[in-house]
Amino acid sequence: MSKPDRSNRTGVVTLNIEGPIAEVTLARPDARNRLSSAALDALLEICTELRDDVGVRVVIVQGAGRDFSTGVDLKDPALAEVARQPLGQRRRSLLVGPRVVEAVQALPQITIAAMHGYCLGGGGCVALACDLRVAADDLQFGMPEAQRGMNMSWHSVPLMVAHFGPARTKELLVTGKLLDSATAVSWGLANRRSAAGPLAVQAEARSWAEHLVRTTPPIAATMIKETVNAVANAHSGTVHMDTDQFILSQSSEDFREAVAAFIEKREPRYEGK
Repeated sequence: MSKPDRSNRTGVVTLNIEGPIAEVTLARPDARNRLSSAALDALLEICTELRDDVGVRVVIVQGAGRDFSTGVDLKDPALAEVARQPLGQRRRSLLVGPRVVEAVQALPQITIAAMHGYCLGGGGCVALACDLRVAADDLQFGMPEAQRGMNMSWHSVPLMVAHFGPARTKELLVTGKLLDSATAVSWGLANRRSAAGPLAVQAEARSWAEHLVRTTPPIAATMIKETVNAVANAHSGTVHMDTDQFILSQSSEDFREAVAAFIEKREPRYEGK
């Protein structure tokens, strides 16, 4: 029996539950599913709801429209306001991203990310927090933060090291490299591939979810993922300063130059200041 589609009050993230399978959809296609403050709050609320729903056994995280997500919404007034807050308040406000990653990873259900189009920055962090991933043939996965004069935050570096290893994580973060679907599989980011586009990748994720429901004991699956996550996150305590590093990087001249170059569509001129 299906439960009705819910917009989580914001309309930017939807939750649809059909029997043992839940679909969490980033639903800002006109904005390429950029993560606004409202979207992040909605994801946290949905994770709380799903955490206590013992009838749901598999959660699919997907994006509506042409992209999974192009990352944090830099034009969101609520997020822009964070940059003007006093330091103490700003540090607290910036913890919402890490909380989303932790909430997705902590779900007791098996989670599958259906990645298509651009999957960047914060959107990539949400996908990495899932247990399993399907890569559509039009996937472009990357972390462009360094190219914008910022470090990688959201406590996500341990997840990347666990999936890619240190050398590939450095390559991904320092160069802003984009991974296509074949590279995503070879690097250990994706478990499976699908044809291009949202319909194909979501159908593949749905088929996999249905198979897991039929064949996987939920209690054993939860215990296994908790153990694997504990091992993969063994060094997560070492990134407790990445929010402060993010604040520091945004005070640099290189950050201001990176933003200006991005807006003006030109090559940046970095001076290490």
